[in-house]
Amino acid sequence: MILLFYAFAREIAPFKRRLSRRTPLALDGLHGFRAEIGGKRFTVVGHGIGHSRASDTARRAFDLIPGAELVIGTGVAGALSSGLKPGDLVLSDRTLTIHTDGQVAEQVTTVGDAHIRAVGRSLAIAGIAYSTGAILTSHRVLATGAEKRRAKESTGAIAVDMETAAIAAQAAARGIPFVAIRAVLDEVDDEIVGAAMADQDGKVRPLVATSYLIRNPATILKLPRLIRNLSRATTAIADALTAIAYDGEVPAAARRARGPVERKYPR
Repeated sequence: MILLFYAFAREIAPFKRRLSRRTPLALDGLHGFRAEIGGKRFTVVGHGIGHSRASDTARRAFDLIPGAELVIGTGVAGALSSGLKPGDLVLSDRTLTIHTDGQVAEQVTTVGDAHIRAVGRSLAIAGIAYSTGAILTSHRVLATGAEKRRAKESTGAIAVDMETAAIAAQAAARGIPFVAIRAVLDEVDDEIVGAAMADQDGKVRPLVATSYLIRNPATILKLPRLIRNLSRATTAIADALTAIAYDGEVPAAARRARGPVERKYPR
């Protein structure tokens, strides 16, 4: 059984449509479902946005859902490497955290080489391009290119999110194999627009969104690109998870045209 974590529903929606035998999770305090694909069983849990929510949800999930053979953290991420574009995949070989004061935490969670190789092999067989490197978990949104470039210089990470390290730490504490595969939503110099419009589950808050757009009307012009990038990223996530489920041998009907198999960027 693969225990899969994601932040908000849109991240997992394309993959969810490919699953069969979906049933609600029906566990107190947890939001998600169980399903099958490629002969593998998935238990899928949503944790909302942010380190603390991810940590609390993962802790509860591990207590209530025994038998996980592999834990996967997935969702969108921001690029810290200038070579990464929207829709590109990052397979993490280690995770680290950066606090609100910009200080990097000393604790670094290393992902097991065997599991990186296994996932990488599945992606390669399926013809899916990806990059390997560190994923940085920040306790706040890195909204500007300057902030993201400083994070890259101080940590060596190639992508940033707000949850991966929390889930990795909970899995490591229990000795359960963990991998993170994230899809890039924004490039390193892209400004993160409208982050304040969504709640911690990634849902847009209408009143807050209206107020934000009135105060920042230029944001409206940037939303179509954001939506396109989100579509690219979530489709990439679905393709990667499908490849993992089938050990790379994805049925012909599910295959998509792809470029070179693996790309690695400076760390």
